[in-house]
Amino acid sequence: MDKIKNFLFLVVLMGSLVACSIEEAQPLAHKKLVIASDFLYPKDAWYFKEFAKEKKVKVEICHMRADSMEYRLKKDGFNTEIDLVFVHSLISVKQLKNQAFQPIQNDFHEQKLDHLKQIDKNWFIVGRDPFIITYLKDSLEKPTTYRELSADYLWASPDLASLEVMKAHVRYQFQQNKNAKKNGLKKWLRGLKDHRVNYQEGTKTSPNRQLLLMKYSAYFKNKELDRSKKRVLLFPPNTYNDYFAIAIVPQARNYEMTKSFLLFWNEKATSNQFLRRFGIKAWNPYKKGMGFYISPTEILALLS
Repeated sequence: MDKIKNFLFLVVLMGSLVACSIEEAQPLAHKKLVIASDFLYPKDAWYFKEFAKEKKVKVEICHMRADSMEYRLKKDGFNTEIDLVFVHSLISVKQLKNQAFQPIQNDFHEQKLDHLKQIDKNWFIVGRDPFIITYLKDSLEKPTTYRELSADYLWASPDLASLEVMKAHVRYQFQQNKNAKKNGLKKWLRGLKDHRVNYQEGTKTSPNRQLLLMKYSAYFKNKELDRSKKRVLLFPPNTYNDYFAIAIVPQARNYEMTKSFLLFWNEKATSNQFLRRFGIKAWNPYKKGMGFYISPTEILALLS
């Protein structure tokens, strides 16, 4: 009888230990950060391996367009697995204008996220994406400003959709100039359209030789262009920018982890080596009277 009792006690004890082990392992199994992005893919999770290792968290990326994000978040409600949305353009931010995002306490933002900029409806600007002009070194076509593309040169772009952000910059500048006439704005934009030609996809043996207008990130991701040692990248003196942005999903399952991710990005926000992986330029805080600047909020308001 004693042997039976001892055996039963041992079974109960082992069962309780196994249950405890499962219970302790359970949170670790669900410790992940899910990012929905319109430019990152699942394989790009390795960019954040340093963060994943430090926080002992698995980073998952769901690639989808902004309109799909809105549909998914609305459908899932507070049951969504997505913690963060990470987009590559103010156009995407505009498309998600009807989606609410989690506010961040002012003290956390102001004291710990000094390299990020908070804008419309709880979005964080995490880097800028300049519109560049690029041409071959031996080319006769060497403009120095965007305006010249509207009057003096034929140009092409593999990145036409993003030019809506550039046009918003132009609209804003005309609005701020009281002496500018409306027909001047129309002439500027019409000229830009009239001087555009179709983009020609290049190859290794026959690279593209056109004068191009595009975003820096699009150039960086275009391997045929990025490999070319003959191309000049021009950042005009008064550079127009698009922006990469992050927002936290309401009631994110891993809310504290999303804040940790923002802190991680804030630490990397001045590292060109880290940012170049994404085709991002550092966000430089604007100082009044220094340089040229149009607020991302102003651009958002002018996007159709």
